[in-house]
Amino acid sequence: MVPGPVPEGARLPLRPRALGGAMLRFGPAGVPEAARNAEEGVRLVSEMGLQAMEVEFVRGVRMGAGEARRVGRAAAELGVRLSAHAPYFVNLNSKDAGIIERSRQHLLRTMGAARDLGAPIVVVHAGFYSGMAPDEATEVIARGVSEVREAADGEGCSGVVLGLETMGKKGSWGTFGEMRQVCSRVGNVQPVVDFSHIHARGRGSLRTREDFASVLAAFEAFDAPFLHGHFTGVEWGPSGERRHLEVSSASPDFSLLAPLLLEKEYDITLICESPAPDRDALLMQDTVEKSRPKARGAGRKA
Repeated sequence: MVPGPVPEGARLPLRPRALGGAMLRFGPAGVPEAARNAEEGVRLVSEMGLQAMEVEFVRGVRMGAGEARRVGRAAAELGVRLSAHAPYFVNLNSKDAGIIERSRQHLLRTMGAARDLGAPIVVVHAGFYSGMAPDEATEVIARGVSEVREAADGEGCSGVVLGLETMGKKGSWGTFGEMRQVCSRVGNVQPVVDFSHIHARGRGSLRTREDFASVLAAFEAFDAPFLHGHFTGVEWGPSGERRHLEVSSASPDFSLLAPLLLEKEYDITLICESPAPDRDALLMQDTVEKSRPKARGAGRKA
C-alpha cells in the first residue's frame, strides 16, 4: 500500500535492508534520546543503520502539519519508514459516550498526522472490555473503527492503514479472533502484531519456534499487505503484561523469531519498545542477520 503523499516534493522509494526473501526494517518506538526533535530523530535512526521509527503520539498529537511534512521528507530521503502510535487514552468501548467521541477525534488527528508524515500505518490500542462480554465489546469497537475509517478517508487519509494492536492485558480488547471480526467488516484495517503482548497475555506462551510460527500464520490469515509489529522483553503475571524489559531478557526469545522472518516474502517492520529501544532495535537487526544461512562454500580456504 502506498502511503499518503508528502506535500512539497514526491516521496522517494524506501531503501530497507533486504534480509532473505523479506524486506525487513527495524527501528525504535519514539525519537532517540539524543535527538531534539522528530526530524533529528529520523536522521539519527538512519545514522545508526536502522530503517524505521514510530512517532509516538501516545499523550496526544502535538505536531503541526508543517513539521510532519518536514519529518516525512527527511524520512523519505533517508529510507526510514515511519509509523504513528495513537494516544494511549483511546477507548472505543467506554461506557462514557464523551470518551468514545474524544477517542475518535484522537484517532482522526493521529491519522491526519500520519498522512502528513507519509506514514503507512497508525497503531492504536482500540479499547477495553469495560465489563462487557468479548463479542459485545467487539461489536461496539467495530462500529467505532468503521466510523473512524470513514471519517479519515473523507479527510484524505485513505493511504493510512488503521492498525489494531494485539494487547497484553486480559482486560484489554485485542486478540486475533476479535480483530478478525472487525477486519472482515471494515476495510483498510489490519492487526499490529505485538509479539510480547501475545506472550504476556498467554502467560509465557511463546516458548518455541513453532509458537512464533503460529503467530505469523494467524497474521497471514488476514491477508494484509505488510506486517507491522512490536517487540520487547516483557514481565508478565496472571493478568498478563506487567512491564517492558530489554530484549536480552529473552522473555520472549527473539532469536526464535529471527530465522522465521527470513522466510517471509512480505514487507515486515518491527518496532522495538524495550527500555533501550535504539540499542535493542540494532540487537534485533543483528540477530536476524546472524540467522541468515551461510552461503555454500563460505569460509573455505582457496
